Amino acid sequence: MRWHLLVSAGAFAVLANGAFAADLALPTLKAPPPPPAFTWTGCYVGVHAGGDFGQSKWTEPGDFYGFAAAVSMNTAGAIGGGQAGCNYQLNDNFVVGAEAEIWGSALEGSTSVSGAASSSAQFKTWSHAAGDVALRAGYAIDRTLIFGKVGLAEAQYDYALNFTNAPIPNYTASATHTGLLLGLGVEYALDMHWSLKGEYDYINYGSKSATLNSAHGAPLFATFENEENVLKVGANYRF
Repeated sequence: MRWHLLVSAGAFAVLANGAFAADLALPTLKAPPPPPAFTWTGCYVGVHAGGDFGQSKWTEPGDFYGFAAAVSMNTAGAIGGGQAGCNYQLNDNFVVGAEAEIWGSALEGSTSVSGAASSSAQFKTWSHAAGDVALRAGYAIDRTLIFGKVGLAEAQYDYALNFTNAPIPNYTASATHTGLLLGLGVEYALDMHWSLKGEYDYINYGSKSATLNSAHGAPLFATFENEENVLKVGANYRF
């Protein structure tokens, strides 16, 4: 009888321990959700820097007191500024957007023309501020975006005409030029927020008439043509 009681008690203990162990079983662990898919959709702000290389051409009906019917000069200088814009990635890999930029510039150039009796005329062009608004369209390969842009650019240009060894006063002029911008670039996203880009822009400001003024002479009515080639790198923060 005692033997049966011992066997029954042991069986009961085994069953009780098994049920308790089942109650203490660890819950099933679920895999973490996958990270959100990368997209270029969103707005951003950023900065850029680079170089600007172009050409400036002057013409004037009076041939600048006979020194030259027209003059051309190369222009060059560093630039630095900022941009802001928005992108929208379509269901496929195409990305469209708009962007505005503003930058400061050290763009300048000059040329001299010699005249009679050691006289000369120096023509100087420079620009210290510019900006643009443009539409962008591109194709995304995961985190790499290849894009083109088209828009309008505006720049403030200044001009100076100085004579040496000639009884002619010096002249200055200032004008705001607006023209067509065409650009190509590549942008790479480091993560969901930060990206780096490289870009080339061609800007043609066409021709614009402006008055060269002097404190001691009659004004000169000249026409100015400017174009620029801008190479720049930049960084954007998307939010």
